[in-house]
Amino acid sequence: MKPLNFEESLVWYTIIGTYGLYLFGAQPIVIPIVAWILVAYLGKKVWQQSKENTVREITISSTTWLWMISMCIIVVAIIIGNLDFNVDTVRLMKSVFKWTREHALWGLLPLVACLNIRPKLIYRAVCILCAQSLIVIPICYLAYLLRLPTSTLYVSPLAKVGGNSPDLYSVVLYFLDYDSNQVRLALFSPWAPNLALISLIYFFIARQETNKKWRRIGMIGALAMVLVSVSRAAILSFPVILLLTWLLTNFTRPGIYFATGIGSFLLSIFSTQITNFISNLTEQVHGARATSSEARINLIKLSLDKWWNEAPIWGHGYTEPIGPAIVYFLPVGTSGCGTWVNLLYTKGLVGFMAFAVPFLWSLIYLVIQAQRSAIAKTGLSIILVFFFFSFTEELDLLAYLYWPGLLMLGIALRAETQSVSTLLRFKNTLLES
Repeated sequence: MKPLNFEESLVWYTIIGTYGLYLFGAQPIVIPIVAWILVAYLGKKVWQQSKENTVREITISSTTWLWMISMCIIVVAIIIGNLDFNVDTVRLMKSVFKWTREHALWGLLPLVACLNIRPKLIYRAVCILCAQSLIVIPICYLAYLLRLPTSTLYVSPLAKVGGNSPDLYSVVLYFLDYDSNQVRLALFSPWAPNLALISLIYFFIARQETNKKWRRIGMIGALAMVLVSVSRAAILSFPVILLLTWLLTNFTRPGIYFATGIGSFLLSIFSTQITNFISNLTEQVHGARATSSEARINLIKLSLDKWWNEAPIWGHGYTEPIGPAIVYFLPVGTSGCGTWVNLLYTKGLVGFMAFAVPFLWSLIYLVIQAQRSAIAKTGLSIILVFFFFSFTEELDLLAYLYWPGLLMLGIALRAETQSVSTLLRFKNTLLES
């Protein structure tokens, strides 16, 4: 498997070079640059297309346009939110620059999927990255057994250029959980829960690899990353995503209705026992990391209260750096609140809707396309992962980590333009003959 053109080379070497970028602390900077380079290259190719050709070589789906427009609305919300609170020009410029590396990628990467990038190239690259992780994981556990420091080994000098939290540019071998003193790995991500999100996305991408050897390695590596992250959200959501993907891609079959009917009947009989089981499981999950759960709940309540009373329409524009003691001084409106609360706090109701509308539209579209397309099925699994983790993680902040998932999402959304292009080519053939 080798890249055949410029865009494939850029994608291929960036994915398989993830650990190299991580060691240099370059991921938060390099990945957005790669995305913008691919957009510039796409613009060049569109400009060079012959105006005489009825069928365009490159076509952009309506859903991709929706994502691009929505991300532009979000940057408007950021600017107005900052201006409403009379921030200085430097703060405003930082907020806009932050958008170019985070939310903008949700529009840019589906857009560059219009280029000639083969899905199988992404499958193989992700499998290679998962294989690399299988080598790195034992090294990290060996560091724990040797009692090497849990603190940051070093922070890349690029942190001064890129901004944001220094954790994004730090190299750490392992973490010890505050509540349980359990070892957790983050590998090439800044925090362990982030690794869980990336790993689930990589699992569904690796599952599409046609080579059995690489498919097994990729899937095993992805699951290993989920386990070493010790993420409650990943462990609970993974079987649910598998079940939902299967149901949503087969709901037109009569057998599904029969199975659903039996399932509903059994649920009604054992509803009390199931309710008690879920209640006990929820208490155990929260109790596993009581401090984390308490801080997260208080942070969500505080962020929603400040959003509603201070900036309901356009938001605050940025997160509050240091919160009160009740949330252990965590930033208000940040990743501990999840994506949706963060959107409300920083971008207001306008930014919330600008992200929610294309997200919901993409989900509905992929459910329809997944009935007959394997790529759309992969895209559906990926967007379901995003949905479940949106309640615990700040998705825009992590876009540079799970960017292959956004690229695959764009390829899945590209199917609607391919059908149109096929019809146009058939029409032109008839007219010429």
